[in-house]
Amino acid sequence: MLLIITPNPALDRTMVFPCLRLGAVQRTDNVVVAAGGKGLNVARAARTLGQAARVCAPLGGLTGDLLAQLAESEGLTGCWSRQSAGETRTCVLLVDPDGGDATALNEAGPVFAAEDWQAFRAAALSASVESRLCLVSGSLPRGVAPAALGELLGQLGATGRRVIVDTSGAALTASLAARPHGVKVNGAELGAALGRGEVSEVAEAAAALAELRVRGIDLAAVSLGARGIVAADATGAWWACPPPVDLVSSVGCGDSLLAGVAAGLLRGLALPAALRLGVACGSADALTIGGGRIDLSVVNRLAAGTRVEML
Repeated sequence: MLLIITPNPALDRTMVFPCLRLGAVQRTDNVVVAAGGKGLNVARAARTLGQAARVCAPLGGLTGDLLAQLAESEGLTGCWSRQSAGETRTCVLLVDPDGGDATALNEAGPVFAAEDWQAFRAAALSASVESRLCLVSGSLPRGVAPAALGELLGQLGATGRRVIVDTSGAALTASLAARPHGVKVNGAELGAALGRGEVSEVAEAAAALAELRVRGIDLAAVSLGARGIVAADATGAWWACPPPVDLVSSVGCGDSLLAGVAAGLLRGLALPAALRLGVACGSADALTIGGGRIDLSVVNRLAAGTRVEML
């Protein structure tokens, strides 16, 4: 079982506007409302791959109720805790089919009380008992100190759980200090964590990941957008680069990539093969509207065209 721990879920409302113009009244009947946030995107892609997964997330108010209903309607299994105040956040994604990448308008979300985090942490630890791999995906709610995430990672590690973290900023810094099994970030997040500019080149990425490995991270990975992913473990450093695609929306691509890598690892694939599957999933997501939505036939085609090299 794959457990996806999602501290800050969202209700995603994706709207498609041909010839989108700011400052003008526009209407559309092409709207997709879905359970969202990074972890739900990961779960959606994992389900398409046939990987059994469970999402652990805190929910609040009527928006949280709707998120749970939408997740269930998709066949996504949830382990939900309830927050004491505020509504689960809503994120609006604007897509112009001819205008390049999507525009994401993300709410920060409610402020957590101490008991809200404690309930969520307890739910995550309980759900982790049946998991073979845990992913911690997304940002922290307001009111939760980054050290609290580090504490949760330490507790998961103490039980022998393999944990891969995908977060940013102070939460990423706290995660690195807790030394989880793995970290997956993008180039900007990795550069910020190491006190430098965005990591954008393959050789630069391999050197940066070596720094994380020295810090005690067994599996370190950085996504480079259309250039794929660079990752390092005890077998060495690897670069997986997919064939070019015509971008519709990058929202959720990194989440689908993580789902593919995690599913590959749970299948017993070596890192290069898991990376091949991951970048194929991320590229397939780039062709769709809505995070974590991939077509398995497209994934297979893109995987066949993906180049994997040892660095």
